[in-house]
Amino acid sequence: MSNIYVLAFEGFLAVLLLIAILYCMRLDGKLKALRTGNTRMLEAARELQSSVQHAENAVTALRRSADAAGRELQSKIDEARAMANAPLVREAPREIMIDGPRDRDRDRDNVRQPVDFALRRRSVL
Repeated sequence: MSNIYVLAFEGFLAVLLLIAILYCMRLDGKLKALRTGNTRMLEAARELQSSVQHAENAVTALRRSADAAGRELQSKIDEARAMANAPLVREAPREIMIDGPRDRDRDRDNVRQPVDFALRRRSVL
C-alpha cells in the first residue's frame, strides 16, 4: 500500500514539475519579448532624438533664411521710398510747347503723390 502512495506522490511531483517547466518557458518568452521591446523602445527614442535635431536645424535654417529675406525686402522698400521721394524730372512734352498753359494744368494733376511702403503685420488666423 505504501508503494501506491509513493507512486501517487511521485506522479503528483512530476505533474508539478511539468507545470513549473511550462511556467518557466512562458516566463522566458515574456522576458525575451520585454527585452526586445526595450531594445525597440531605445531605437525609437534614438530616432526621435535624431528627428528633433533635424527639426531644430531646419528651424534655424528657416530663421536665417527669413532674416535674409527680411533684410533684402527692407532694402527694396528703402530703395522704393527713395525713388518715390525723388523729384520727378522729365522733359516737357511737345504738346505743352505747342498748346500752352492748358496742357501744363493737366500735367500738374499727373504728378505722383508719395507712396507709403510701410510693412504691416496681418493676422493669419
